[in-house]
Amino acid sequence: MTDRETDGGGPTRRALLRSLVIVTAALPILAIRGPSVAIAAKLKRYRCPETECGYLFDPKIGVPEHDIPPGVAFADLPDDWECPECGAPKYLW
Repeated sequence: MTDRETDGGGPTRRALLRSLVIVTAALPILAIRGPSVAIAAKLKRYRCPETECGYLFDPKIGVPEHDIPPGVAFADLPDDWECPECGAPKYLW
């Protein structure tokens, strides 16, 4: 089977699929997977750097006792935010 159809027309389905695979392989991963990858990266969990503390900031849970609702990314916390357990400042994380 050739890359041209027997009736003298355009490329075969096989040739079109092959070119589609080549084109999509060159695209960035984010474009293929969509915005969910970017959202997952934004909602990354962070562990307090103080070894005795070990507090885990999880943006999916938030910190309700400190008025931080679920869905707030660590980068979006105020610059003066501190670990609710030991008081380690955000810039150390």
